[in-house]
Parts: sequence; structure tokens; C-alpha cells
Amino acid sequence: MRLIDRLRILVLEDVEIVVVDDSKVPLPESCLGEWEEKLTYLHRGEKLGVSSARNIGSQHSKGEYLIFLDDDDAVTECWMDDFYSNLMNHHDLVYCNMRLIAPSGKVSSVSASKNNRGIVIPGAWMIRKEVFDQVGGYDERLKFAENTELFFRLDKLHLNKHYIEKENFIYHQSYDGGSKNLQNMLESIRIILEKHDQILTDHVKHLYHQNIGVIEMRFGRFGLAKKHLWKSWRFKPQKISTPIRIALAYFPFLAKRFYTLEIPKR
Repeated sequence: MRLIDRLRILVLEDVEIVVVDDSKVPLPESCLGEWEEKLTYLHRGEKLGVSSARNIGSQHSKGEYLIFLDDDDAVTECWMDDFYSNLMNHHDLVYCNMRLIAPSGKVSSVSASKNNRGIVIPGAWMIRKEVFDQVGGYDERLKFAENTELFFRLDKLHLNKHYIEKENFIYHQSYDGGSKNLQNMLESIRIILEKHDQILTDHVKHLYHQNIGVIEMRFGRFGLAKKHLWKSWRFKPQKISTPIRIALAYFPFLAKRFYTLEIPKR
């Protein structure tokens, strides 16, 4: 969907639009066209990450509610209208359902009311700005799982939630292979484990330590891989796949055949 088409969906009388551009080259004026006077366009001249961009957008907004939307996602024509119609009810957090499109093209639906944790992607929820500020916004250190981490903090509050049972948000799942993305994932998971140690369930800790262990194997750091895989097993000893990964970590020549820096697309 072109920028101009997105703006037609967004523009309502009482809705402000803040565009945060992380690219080095600003958008040409022709891209903004008739909407230039109806939005705030912030070009930062460098890529500082989505967490920082969303926080900047929030800081420049004047409204009572925030909705974030990334430039590679799509929405239905009633997306904004449905969120807007809920303003008068003074909810803290409003969700809509999500259509998830995998890199393989497989399409699935995620219901907000049935799966809160599956609906953390910006564009699928509207939040009261006061609440977003109260929890400190996004953690700008994170380049992976920044939405999940934000909702760990939101979950501590007793928020007034509402669910729009319509598939208004369309999320195109990206492919996150390669060493740079793996390193971002590694650093972010470590921050989350340290930051939320007291509230994470054993299941989540199991998954996070297992992810770290597998990533370390992909980088060929088998000592660190074993350390985290053993931690993962202690949190969920009944999981059969974890001992298999632990065994692989003791045989690097074999592990390298299974775990490379390029993750296969699914």
C-alpha cells in the first residue's frame, strides 16, 4: 500500500499523524503531497531503530491515544474508524484481530481476545498515551522482541482492555536470518532475561535460554551454547528436544551441519 493510500485511511478530523523517517535520505515532497500540512514529518537522517522511532513519535504527539504502524504492514479501510469509535469509552488498551502472512505465503488469523500475547505487533492495538508514558515507552536498547518486552511491563498494570473482533491489521512476517539479526536477537534476549527475571515463567526462561544456546551454536561458540542449553533444560527437564541440542553442542562438527548463520525460510 502506497503512503498516500495509508494516509487516506488514517486521516480523520481529530486524528494527528506523526511520521518518523529513519532513513538517510528524506522522502521527496511529492510523496506527501496534499497531506503535508496534516501531518508531522520527522526525518532523523540515520537509522536508530524502531523502538527509538516509536518513542520519538509518541513524544511529538499531542493526542490522548497512540497507534503505531510500521511502513511494511497493512490495514483494512475500517481499521482507524474502528479504533476511533472506541475513544469515548476511555479504554486503556484496545486490540483488533490480526491476519498474519508468513514469508512462505501461508496466511493465519490471530484473535486478540483469545491470544493477547500474540497481538503485540504495533498496528494491532491502540494505547492511552498516559499509560505508554507510565511504563517508560519502548526500551531503546532492544532490536528484537521490543514489543513483547513492552507488554511484559504493561501486564503488570490493571488495564481496562477492549477487543475489536475484526481482522483489521495485516502483518507481513519478515525473514530474520543472517549474523546481524542473530546478534540483535542474542543481545535483546539477554537484556529481557536480566530485566524481567522476577516475572518470567519457567516456560519463557526455557525458551529464551534455548534460543540463546542455538544462536551461540550458529556462531560456533559451543561453550556458551552448552551453558545456556543446560539452563534451558533445568527450567523444563521434560522437554526431549533440549537434551538433543545439548548433545549436539558437544559435537561441533555435527552441530555445524544443523546450525548455520542462515536460517531457512518457513
